[in-house]
Amino acid sequence: MLKTDVLIIGGGLAAVVCALKLVDRYEVTIAMKGSIESGNSWRAQGGIAAALSSLDHPFVHYKDTMKAGCYQNNKQLVEMLVKEGPRRLRGWMKEGLNFDQTMDGELLFGQEGAHSIRRIVHNQGDQTGKVCMTYFWSKLQQKKVRILSHYQAIDLIIENEVCDGAWFKNKQNELIEVRASATILATGGIGGLYEATTNDPSLIGEGLVMAYRAGAILRDLEFIQFHPTLIYSQGRTAGLASEALRGEGARLVDQEGTPIMDGRDDRGDLAPRDVVARVIYEYTKKEEPIFLDISPIPNFKDKFPQITSLCNQAQVDLEKQRIPVCPGAHFHMGGVETNANGAASIANLYAVGEVSGNNVHGANRLASNSLLEALVFGERLGEFLLSQPLKRELTSDDDRYIRAEKVDDPSALPSKNELKRKVTQALGITRTSHDLEQLLSWLGGFRQFDQDVYSRVNWTREQIEIDTMCTAAMLIAKSALARKESLGAHFRNDSQEIGRMPMNPQAMMQARGDIWAKPVKEKERVLK
Repeated sequence: MLKTDVLIIGGGLAAVVCALKLVDRYEVTIAMKGSIESGNSWRAQGGIAAALSSLDHPFVHYKDTMKAGCYQNNKQLVEMLVKEGPRRLRGWMKEGLNFDQTMDGELLFGQEGAHSIRRIVHNQGDQTGKVCMTYFWSKLQQKKVRILSHYQAIDLIIENEVCDGAWFKNKQNELIEVRASATILATGGIGGLYEATTNDPSLIGEGLVMAYRAGAILRDLEFIQFHPTLIYSQGRTAGLASEALRGEGARLVDQEGTPIMDGRDDRGDLAPRDVVARVIYEYTKKEEPIFLDISPIPNFKDKFPQITSLCNQAQVDLEKQRIPVCPGAHFHMGGVETNANGAASIANLYAVGEVSGNNVHGANRLASNSLLEALVFGERLGEFLLSQPLKRELTSDDDRYIRAEKVDDPSALPSKNELKRKVTQALGITRTSHDLEQLLSWLGGFRQFDQDVYSRVNWTREQIEIDTMCTAAMLIAKSALARKESLGAHFRNDSQEIGRMPMNPQAMMQARGDIWAKPVKEKERVLK
């Protein structure tokens, strides 16, 4: 058994920034399923949205964020995001975090969808996530921190309704118990449930599932953003073609070169992602290819080296000035319900980053707000924990894994490919109650989701992953079925209730097998 003051499950940007705040005072352990390169933070091409320009203001960023989220967002948390973001970014820039600049040494601001002004800062064109992760990890490695790589989290340890750590399987499939005074879920998103995704395929919703099994409250799981432009070549996806391309002038066109967004939305190619993804989906489901026309972008290969590399690997000929694209699962707006400090509904359990259901993004995330969220709320969580008396006596009397006798039969599980196909069909860009009910019925034939997780102790990591995917898909499908109206990234083909500004916004809550609607009534504060 290992003991630590703070256990962080996940190794993305939110996890690392939080750890940096804590490591000088507390013993911090970071347990990662893979390595730092295998998470979404490392892959992030877009950038960081913040009102850093003299022409911008946090209130403008606030309005853009609320509008993109269909006014479903927690207004107070959006205010924290847009006000604290510029201040924190300036602090890191003073310490050495650099962003792309003009020839005059000023910050170079990019334009992305649903932003009313150019406010996106980038690192090395389209490598913002990689550069930020390298910067913060290098700072963390200078500190005393325990790193557990290739540790698969399988369950939280709950004693007397308090979280006391987690169980893991290491690379050798051995059970490892880690006891902690504070446990932080930073497990990322759920893109690995889908056939086409911008995410690393290892991201399958472990944090959601562990929190659910522990009895924590989840919220708004139905809100899944599909990025409109994944590179599509030779019958498969090959990575993300960032929204920054359209911000620099690229157009979405059909095979004849006709722009497809004209007349669809006043913002054209820079409409919100849910709008653009549905338009492209109309074409791709009829097997009509869609392309990004990059001819308006001068010096494309110099400006976007990572996308250029992805296209070369996928054998996309950039000399033709067209990149074939299709939509794919990108970001999960829902998650483990938390407050502004990242605290979940179970004592000593916290969540930060994409797995957190703090509702800062509402029903649809504004482009380039995800890295900003990781930075702002990762640091906020660290600051909150510094104010808490964390150290306490940790004892081990959770021997359920050790003494488990019953072993469920893992041969009853579906294959990953079959599961991904079913999830993509039912929980894709458009949804119907019929498809959702069919998915839930199919999943129920494989698993009894209230069964004792400890009975699966002898399963392999692969079998546990598939079981986790089944549970995550079940949770999301239940929320999607419960929300009858179309809202933001959740689009119901069988509903006439479609609107971008609900009069009485409601969150879809879920815990211990129950699901209920909760009015979103956070007090609105006006930015000045």
